[in-house]
Amino acid sequence: MKVLLLGEFSSFHLSLAHGLRVLGVDVTLASTGDYWKNIPRDVDLRQPERLKRVTFPIKLLKKLPKLWGYDVVQLIAPNFLMSTPIVSSKYFDLLKRGNDKFFLCACGMDYHYVSYALTGKLKHSVFYFENTKSDPFVSELKTLVNNKTVKKLDRKIANYCDGIIAVSNGYFTAYKYYFPDKTCYIPLPVNTIDHPYVATIEPDVKRVNFFIGLMKDRVKLKGIDRIHNVLLGLKKKHPKEVDLTIVNSVPYNEYIKLLNNSHVLCDQLYASGIGMNGLIGLSKGLIVGGCADAELYDSLGEKNNKPLVDLNTSDAEMFRTFEQLIDQKSSLKERSLKSREFVVKHHDSVKVAQQYLDFWKKMSDK
Repeated sequence: MKVLLLGEFSSFHLSLAHGLRVLGVDVTLASTGDYWKNIPRDVDLRQPERLKRVTFPIKLLKKLPKLWGYDVVQLIAPNFLMSTPIVSSKYFDLLKRGNDKFFLCACGMDYHYVSYALTGKLKHSVFYFENTKSDPFVSELKTLVNNKTVKKLDRKIANYCDGIIAVSNGYFTAYKYYFPDKTCYIPLPVNTIDHPYVATIEPDVKRVNFFIGLMKDRVKLKGIDRIHNVLLGLKKKHPKEVDLTIVNSVPYNEYIKLLNNSHVLCDQLYASGIGMNGLIGLSKGLIVGGCADAELYDSLGEKNNKPLVDLNTSDAEMFRTFEQLIDQKSSLKERSLKSREFVVKHHDSVKVAQQYLDFWKKMSDK
C-alpha cells in the first residue's frame, strides 16, 4: 500500500508515518513543516517568501508528480496547503486525478468544527470563555461560518473524502453531527521510540521544573496566557521549590530537546483531550497538565491509570493543583512512570497506525 500524508500539525502526521512504516506501509510526508516548527517531511510545500502568487503555484505544479499514484491520501485539514482556500481547492482537484481514496483528519479550526462549536453544544471550546472573546485570532475564527470560500472548500473536501478521522471527543462530536456515516475517532499517535522515557524526576527531587511553550498568535487560543500567569504566581510564592522553563515559538527539534530537562509540562486548556505536545511529554515521562476530564479516559476505555492533571478549572484551583504537585514531590517519580505507561498503551504510533489501516480498509471497501 502507498500512502500520502498531506499537511502537518505539530508532528501528528510525522508520528503516524512512523507507525505505518513499521507496519510495512510505503509512506510519503508532504507539508509546509507547520510554519516555524519546521517538522521533517519528504516533500516540502512551504510557500516561498517572495512573489508567492507566482512562485507558489509553480512550485506546487513541480511537486505534483511526487503526489500522484497513492492508494490513500490523508489530508490534515481541508486547507491542507495552509494557503488560500481557492489554491487548496484547485490543487485538490489535481490530486484527485492521480490518486485513489481520500481521507480527512478532523483536528483543526475548520468550518464544520467552528460551526458546531458556536452552537454551544460542545463541552469544551475556546469560544466559551470570557478571556478569549477579545482575542483577535479567536474573533477571526468565528468569521469562518460566514466565509463563503472557506465554507465551500471545507464542504467540498469533507463530502468527497471516503472517511473522516477525529482525533478527540470534541472533533468527533462536531463531525459526527454533519457526517454520521463516515466519521470515526482514533487517538493521536506518538512515536514512543523517538521520544523515550528520559527519567529526569529523581525520588528526592528538591525543585520542580514546570515547562510551558508560548506559540505565536495562539497564546489565548490554547489558554496558555492563564497557565503562564498562574505559574508566575507559583514561582513567586515558592521560589526555592519551583523552576520555570518558558519557550516561545522554537523549531520542533529544539523544542523536543528543551523538554528533556523538565518535570511538568502544561498543555492546552480549551480542547477536549491532550494534543501532540502533551503526548510527547507523556512519552518522555513528564507530568502533563491540560484539559483532561473523565470523558478523555472514557473515550480510551481507561479505568485505572489516569496520570493527567486536569487544569481546565479556575485559576485559583489551577494554582492549588500546582501546589499539590510541589507538596507531593516524592510521588512525582511514580506519576512519571504512569505517564509513560499511559501513552504507550493508548497512543503508541504503531498501535494507532493499525487503527488507521483498519478504518481506511473498512471505508474503501464500502
